[in-house]
Amino acid sequence: MRILLSVLLLFGTMQAAAGEPAWSAPYRRLVRELLKGRAQPGAKIGVANFAYPDGRSSGDGGVVSERITVELVKLGKFKVTERRDIEKVLGELKLQASGAMDQDSIKSLGKTLGADLLVLGTLTELPRGRLEVTARLVGVESGEIVNAASAKLKKDWKDQPGVDEGEGESTFRKTGKLDDYDREIHEYMDKKAGDEKHTIKEPPPSFQ
Repeated sequence: MRILLSVLLLFGTMQAAAGEPAWSAPYRRLVRELLKGRAQPGAKIGVANFAYPDGRSSGDGGVVSERITVELVKLGKFKVTERRDIEKVLGELKLQASGAMDQDSIKSLGKTLGADLLVLGTLTELPRGRLEVTARLVGVESGEIVNAASAKLKKDWKDQPGVDEGEGESTFRKTGKLDDYDREIHEYMDKKAGDEKHTIKEPPPSFQ
């Protein structure tokens, strides 16, 4: 038991040292479960805004989709469509950014973005500041769901106003949410590049 606790403590310390956000782990697990055996390396993936089934105006879906996008980028295996491009196309096609798009809308969005797969999803509000997130991985060519995953996550952000249908990128720019997303992506990529640049490769230790 003591050995197990020591390992868990060491793992937690390593994560903290790496500067990983506190919210990252459950989103990473959700993304990996969603993509497991369903997405080929190099596939282009877009993440649409998550939404409540009752259609309420809320910024929660934007936060969830941004964090899922960050975890996709961190995997380093896929081409991830930028959120600003998705919102711009949604506005041009007059589609609603929600987890309930029909097959024709999915095909139109995916074709315009040049994406292979789309991540769509819905939110369910739970007691004690938690959300149940249901994510679906959809093939653009067929418009069919190829996998699904769900997770109960802590809502650790303040409520933000939602984005009305058809307003697209301009509204996201006004709220600054896309700027925050871009900043986080660039900070992660800069840190990764810096770590690789300053890593000194040493031969394995000898135990002779």
